Amino acid sequence: MITSLNAQNLSVENKIKPAFKDYFGMPRTSVFLHLNKSAFVEGEHLWFKSYLYNRLKNNLLKEPLNLYIGIYDSVGQPIKKELFISRNGLALGQVLIDSTFDKGTYYIKASTSWMRNFQEDDSFISQFDVVQGPTKIKGIEDEELDVQFLPEGGYLVSDVQGTVGVKVINSHGNGVKGARGIIRNNRGDSITAFITNNFGHAKFEILPQQEILYSATMDNFQGKKQKILLPKSKPKGIAMSIRRISSDRIMILLGTNSVTRAEMGSKPFSLLFHRDGLLKHMEVVFPSNKNYVSYVLDSESLHPGTNIITLIDSYGNPLLERLVFNRNSIKQGELKTSLGYVDRDSVSMHIDLERKSKGFLYLSASVLPAETKAYRHDYNILSTFLLTPYLSGSVENPKYYFSNVSEKTEKDLDLLLLTQGWSRYEWKNIFEIAPDKRNGFETGVDVLGQLNFELRKNEGIMLYPGEGSLPQMIKIKEGSKSFFLENYNLEKGTELRFTVVDANGRLSRPNLYVRVDNGTKSDVLHKLPNKRQMSTFDYQVNDYSGNFSFVLPDNTITLNEVTVESRQEDPVYVSPNFTPDKLVKVTEKTIGNFPRLLDLIRSSGFNVWEAPNTGYDRIRITSKRPLALSLTPPSPRLYVDDIPYSDFNILTDFSTSQLESYFIDRSGNGEPGAAGGVIRVYTKKGVDQDAAGLGRKYSDKEFFKHIVKNGFDQVKEFYVPKYASVSDDSFKNFGTIHWVPSLEIVDGRNGTFVFQHLDIKRMKIFIEGIGEDGTLYSTMEDVEISPD
Repeated sequence: MITSLNAQNLSVENKIKPAFKDYFGMPRTSVFLHLNKSAFVEGEHLWFKSYLYNRLKNNLLKEPLNLYIGIYDSVGQPIKKELFISRNGLALGQVLIDSTFDKGTYYIKASTSWMRNFQEDDSFISQFDVVQGPTKIKGIEDEELDVQFLPEGGYLVSDVQGTVGVKVINSHGNGVKGARGIIRNNRGDSITAFITNNFGHAKFEILPQQEILYSATMDNFQGKKQKILLPKSKPKGIAMSIRRISSDRIMILLGTNSVTRAEMGSKPFSLLFHRDGLLKHMEVVFPSNKNYVSYVLDSESLHPGTNIITLIDSYGNPLLERLVFNRNSIKQGELKTSLGYVDRDSVSMHIDLERKSKGFLYLSASVLPAETKAYRHDYNILSTFLLTPYLSGSVENPKYYFSNVSEKTEKDLDLLLLTQGWSRYEWKNIFEIAPDKRNGFETGVDVLGQLNFELRKNEGIMLYPGEGSLPQMIKIKEGSKSFFLENYNLEKGTELRFTVVDANGRLSRPNLYVRVDNGTKSDVLHKLPNKRQMSTFDYQVNDYSGNFSFVLPDNTITLNEVTVESRQEDPVYVSPNFTPDKLVKVTEKTIGNFPRLLDLIRSSGFNVWEAPNTGYDRIRITSKRPLALSLTPPSPRLYVDDIPYSDFNILTDFSTSQLESYFIDRSGNGEPGAAGGVIRVYTKKGVDQDAAGLGRKYSDKEFFKHIVKNGFDQVKEFYVPKYASVSDDSFKNFGTIHWVPSLEIVDGRNGTFVFQHLDIKRMKIFIEGIGEDGTLYSTMEDVEISPD
């Protein structure tokens, strides 16, 4: 275990901890998009499920906030921006692959305004491809290799045994497997050799001597030899080497030479173990007359997941840094799929958990043909949340390190971290640039207005923010000619209506300029992930008589939601628990016994308080029965002509004679959010009433209208495109069988989903997700619904 000894190195308390508190005080978040595929054709949708993760607490970010989705071309130029809402860390959405997408490579980016507060960009970026017609396979030409030598911790020290990481990549940024190199000194003597793994990584040990140059000789794929110089060793300093000695223990070896040891004397050093503001530390003491010191640490001494290990001196200056992954403490769950029933058209799939857990488990699943070439994602939810946020460089196929974990996987992961060098968090920023909370958890869009006229005394501006929403008076400071309304949940296409209301309730059309700001920022992707070359796809797309017709045009007419202004002839019953036969007709006897609606409500068993001069809460209504565990009785839900109201002020001086019928239930009638009861009243047709929204009809000439263009995108329900065929190679390689964005499992019970199997016998199911306790799930399952 790491213990903080009686620290002589006061810089940890005086410098490091205050800097961490300032720099990591606001929670860092990561976003992961589970895309249903990675290759699309025109007419399909790119469907996604978003997961927002609090890296400090290792669970979903509960705060609701805007999720910005951007689409970019192959060089990072923006094409379109879309806005969705994330609630409880989850969001759904889609992007239509329409005729504006040419064949080629594109990128999708997901981010939040909260992420703009930090120096490091935690946005999610993923490549996807658009296919149009037959695609020829191009070979990869031989080329010069980019060879990098990266001393562990940062540098080599003369006369001190050190480890050097090797990274060999091609011009596409991908690792070169099996690259061989021989290390020689300046006399040509062979010192050691290495060979790279599947990702172009390797390492070797070396005892560098001062004033001697070392180089590596390598053969590239064209038979030519390359000679690369190794970094020079420093005459003074400390070298660090970290080795995994078992699955749950590491050894940290620190070494120096005699010159440095004589100069350092008894000066204290410290090892920091940190990430996301979490910090453990231990004092480092070199024994008297010894040039080496070592420590063995178990997994409990480290943080779960990625650890940044930094050696600092007595002034708090970072000297060496290395990343280590602690797998034993991460929450990685396992699940399996199994067949339920199979009938003529559909199939049911069960999700079975290896370990039962409490709370909700949120999953998404993409179902594709077994031969699919359209799911080439090289990341998953584990690599996105636990690994890549801490690395300064790009990672090839990061999900490999969390799939079928073995001893080889662990070695490859350690090589990756060795060749990554220092973490993405620059110490200069940590010490000098604390994040400034310029952006909060924005939820909604902002409405900005400019008045092009003088607002008279006792006049005000009223806003009707879309169908089904309550009108509101806009507060405008005296002498001001502008207003600013924050956090409105407005979809694209919503009609905003503004009107001027005078002291007598007369309406008139205002002369306004209105702008809706959804928080989207114009940007370019300057740092793109390693491009997954289309030449690596073995495309099999048929060409029908010279016309690419993989997805047929949909000749059905889809009606978008349209607002039609007309007189309401019948009530619209918005609750599935309520039917017209429950309505009570208002008679002359009702009006005589209860002249005011408040009298009727009071007689129905509710507490009613009237305070006409108190401002906002002029009317209060509560149940006479408090809820369990609460001392405050709840209030009922109020609907007037099926419009919900958040307060009861509208009932001031409301006459029962205005009513056609009513329904009042103290139990709430099973309606969501109606634990305090429900009150539904319906006004007589043709009655001109003073209260806005109670049947009064206004003409268009009294309103200024603005159509929202920068609002939220509507989340659509998944549907399978109309494919030309589901039996040819085109569909087998690129088609979609099903997409399940919202699969929830409660308290470890088995989950089930049903879909049309399209007569496909063999398929793959790709599942990603997270539990309420932070357990992460990622798996691919082969499914055969009927043996051939």
